[in-house]
Amino acid sequence: MTTYPELFGPLPPERFTDDPAVLLPGQAALDARLSDGLRELAEDFEDLADDQWLKTDYVFRQRRFSLFAVDVEERRVESLEDRAFFQSTELNPYAGGVHRKFEPLAARTRVNPFLIQLMWDVLAVLPEDRVASARTWEIGVHLMRILARPDRPGYPAPEGMHHDGHAFTSITLIGRSGATGGRSRFADLQGDVYRELELEEPLDTVVFEDPRCLHDVTPVLVAEHADLATRDVCGFSLNPQ
Repeated sequence: MTTYPELFGPLPPERFTDDPAVLLPGQAALDARLSDGLRELAEDFEDLADDQWLKTDYVFRQRRFSLFAVDVEERRVESLEDRAFFQSTELNPYAGGVHRKFEPLAARTRVNPFLIQLMWDVLAVLPEDRVASARTWEIGVHLMRILARPDRPGYPAPEGMHHDGHAFTSITLIGRSGATGGRSRFADLQGDVYRELELEEPLDTVVFEDPRCLHDVTPVLVAEHADLATRDVCGFSLNPQ
């Protein structure tokens, strides 16, 4: 597969060799098509639905979710029929074991040029032999906003240290406002944390090989003098078909 990563800086040549998590800073300048697409995607976070599967008396997460099939030979992205999102209780003790139905991505989001380019560029980050092992990859796209208020933290990962249950996962920061915290932590399979990182600027992305590590994200808190904190991310679950 020929890939043209446009959204990130130079790719680390030995990525995924020793560390299953790869941090990629976003490019400072994008062409007009991608810049407009990013702006429109950021606007779409204002129209997310409350997550109905939380176990608090307040909503700290809003989200939408849809699935896509990516044909790496014909370089084609196809939107798939909506279906519920499922994780086992072993993977997700907080909300696993049930088929969670989320509102799908809006029609304009599904064809957003920035979102489509992000799919190709994240695939370009993966080891070439892994990508070439399957003609089609299924990508689950999660738009998630974490909300926090002075007395109500937001929990990006209420299940704690966990696997997602996918071949690879990516998290791209779209925006954050009035927020502190939200640091991604990675642990080895024995649960020992070996790395912490923070997505600070829009387009900052972490891609990780999920079976090789555990991960979580620290709570989002409200910065001093702010009344509301938001952290908007676009997450991908990537699986060969």
